[in-house]
Amino acid sequence: MTKYDDPLARTMYTKDIVKKLRTDIILGKYKRGTRLIESKIAEQMGISRAPVRTSLQLLSQEGLVLSLSNGGTEVVGFSTRYCTDLFNLRLTLELQAVETLLASPTFHYRPIFDMMEQFEQLMNEKTEITSGLTSQLDIQFHRSLLIMSGNQPLLVAWNTMANILQAVLEITNMTKDSFTEFYEDHRRIVDLIIQRNPKCLDELREHITIARNIITDRISKTLED
Repeated sequence: MTKYDDPLARTMYTKDIVKKLRTDIILGKYKRGTRLIESKIAEQMGISRAPVRTSLQLLSQEGLVLSLSNGGTEVVGFSTRYCTDLFNLRLTLELQAVETLLASPTFHYRPIFDMMEQFEQLMNEKTEITSGLTSQLDIQFHRSLLIMSGNQPLLVAWNTMANILQAVLEITNMTKDSFTEFYEDHRRIVDLIIQRNPKCLDELREHITIARNIITDRISKTLED
C-alpha cells in the first residue's frame, strides 16, 4: 500500500491540514524562522503536496507564516505578545462595528437573533458542549456583529484573524463553567444592542478584555511547557 492509499491520508482535506499546521505553530512546535518544506510536510502527513501548498498560502494570509521571494515559506511564529495584539485588534474592530450599529437609523437584527436561537436550541436539546463547539459558536456570534454593521472592510479584516482566534480559543479550552453562563454573557450584549444602549460598548469591551487576559495567560503557560 502506498502512502496515498492510506485511508487517513485520503480523508485529509486542505481545511484539516491548515488547521493542524496553524495549531502546531500556535503551540510553538514550529519555531520562529523555521522553514516549512512542502515535500517534507506532505510526506509526514502522507498526502500530496498540492493541499500543503494551499494551506501555507492561507497561513500566509493569516500572518503566521511568510512567503519568501525564493518560493520558500518561513514561520513567523506565535507568542504572548502576538496573542495580546490579536485580541486588542479584535476589540478595536468589534467596538467600531457596534458603534456603527448604534449610529445607524436602522439595522437588521437577524444575524444575532439566529445565533441566540442556536444557543437556546443547544441548551434545550442538552447537547454535549465541547470546547471546540463553544469556540465555533463564539466566533460565529461575534462575526454576526460585523455582518450587522454593514461595514465590509471591517468584516474582511476581522475574518482574516477569525481562524486564529478560534484555534486559540480551542487550544486554551476557553469555556465557561456552564453553557448557560456562556449564553447569558452573550445575551447581555445582545439585549443592550437591541435597546441601542451605549452600555453595550462597555459590556463588549469587558467581555473581550477578560477573555484576552485569561487566554494570554494560558498561552504563556502553554508555550513555556
